[in-house]
Amino acid sequence: MNKKMMKQNNSTIFSGRTGLAVEADELSYRYPDGTLALQNIHLRVKTGEKVAVTGPNGSGKSTLITLLNGVRRGNGRLKIFDIPVNKHDLTLVKQKVGLIFQNPDDQLFCPTIFEDVAFGPLNLGLSREKVEQRVKEALHSVGLNGYEQRSSFHLSYGERKLASIATVIAMQPQLIAADEPTSNLDLAHRRKIIQWFKTCRQTVVMTTHDLDMALETCDRVIVLHRGKIVADGATRQILTDQNLLERYQLELPLSLQASRAKS
Repeated sequence: MNKKMMKQNNSTIFSGRTGLAVEADELSYRYPDGTLALQNIHLRVKTGEKVAVTGPNGSGKSTLITLLNGVRRGNGRLKIFDIPVNKHDLTLVKQKVGLIFQNPDDQLFCPTIFEDVAFGPLNLGLSREKVEQRVKEALHSVGLNGYEQRSSFHLSYGERKLASIATVIAMQPQLIAADEPTSNLDLAHRRKIIQWFKTCRQTVVMTTHDLDMALETCDRVIVLHRGKIVADGATRQILTDQNLLERYQLELPLSLQASRAKS
């Protein structure tokens, strides 16, 4: 397979034969109780693209995110960088997709932040020297320099959120799949996370109700409703369509509300 290499920060990312990070056709998922969470999703995400997935609660956003790295397995066809998401290739897919959970405590379980961030790189079989380098770079990128020997139990929620992102950065995945990365954060920690997403060079698919963040960081917005894609377009196109947003229980980003109020 011919692969086009792109240098991104300190990592090398491959765009794949098709140039697509995500390729899904007729992708569906049904919970064990029979509830249909996703229905016939057709989705293409280009390598390097940043996509926000929004919609009302229960629309299937988090389910979609977890399908991308195989935490859940749906029906239909799903490829990540040309690799099918199936039991035979699941290990390789998981190496390419870094999943950031909404609750940081789902990712932090070691005695120290160093050990949490080092856990993934160690499992990749990297040398101790390389692991230490990745931990240092990951913590620096989220503004947690000097936190290596601290325990997540003694950090604020916002600091734990940043540390959970660092655990994924240290793996140097090609695709970041983030579930509500700015939820329940104060303004300072929210700004740090937004800044990281603005400057990162990986492909990003994030679920979010923070439409101001989506406006600032993403190239494209997808609206989900009852497990179906009901809108998909350029960020400003979607987030300035007040009728569309209200139809699906969303509001204009606050920054756009303020600018309209002035005009």
